[in-house]
Amino acid sequence: MRSVRGGRIGLIFQEPMTALSVHYTVGNQLIEAVVQHHAITPREARDRAVALLGDVGIPRPETRMAAYPFELSGGLRQRVGIAMALAGQPDILIADEPTTALDVTTQAQILTLLQRLQTEKRITLMLITHDMGVIAEMADEVAVMYLGRVVEAAPVEELFAAPRHPYTRALLRAVPTILAKPRQRLATIGGAVPHPGLRPTGCAFHPRCAESLGARCQQETPADVPPGQAGAACFLPGAAA
Repeated sequence: MRSVRGGRIGLIFQEPMTALSVHYTVGNQLIEAVVQHHAITPREARDRAVALLGDVGIPRPETRMAAYPFELSGGLRQRVGIAMALAGQPDILIADEPTTALDVTTQAQILTLLQRLQTEKRITLMLITHDMGVIAEMADEVAVMYLGRVVEAAPVEELFAAPRHPYTRALLRAVPTILAKPRQRLATIGGAVPHPGLRPTGCAFHPRCAESLGARCQQETPADVPPGQAGAACFLPGAAA
């Protein structure tokens, strides 16, 4: 399992300060990740770690090897987290809200870095985010999830141009726009996400859905979106693939 987790599949965590240990230097933690997935000498592991820090745009990587996470800014810590995710030379890189804890300028830098690494290292990037702007900029294919289930899947251009599921439409309506009239209230989604152990019968979104079909949505569960196809798990006309 370890050969896959951290090896073939790398993970970038949402909060780099909690993902990195405050008791060990950046170099210690990065070298450990390299040694875990490569049969190389300590010297080679250190050289590899320094190279990874350079790959993710950290200045003076040799010096940063001796730094502790709390001595680095949020952006630098996130870059260290990306370097650790790349230590096993993964085929798939999962980025879990990689820009949430960062300021806007640093967010843009991290997203640009991820795009560059994806192209240079030929890896698949799976981005988990609630930021529709990030999705529009980064994604090719989008899967919208609600309560642990994919409710819509589509190419990114198609999803933004003609969303099929009411939840997707509600998310897009909630995005602020400079074209809105002054003092216009932001759109919201009524209600709250149900507890996973108390899932509603039928469509899980129906208690919050402004387009509910009534009894059918309350009693019947829509079919799953077929893998690899565009469509929505919804009874509304035109939602299915």
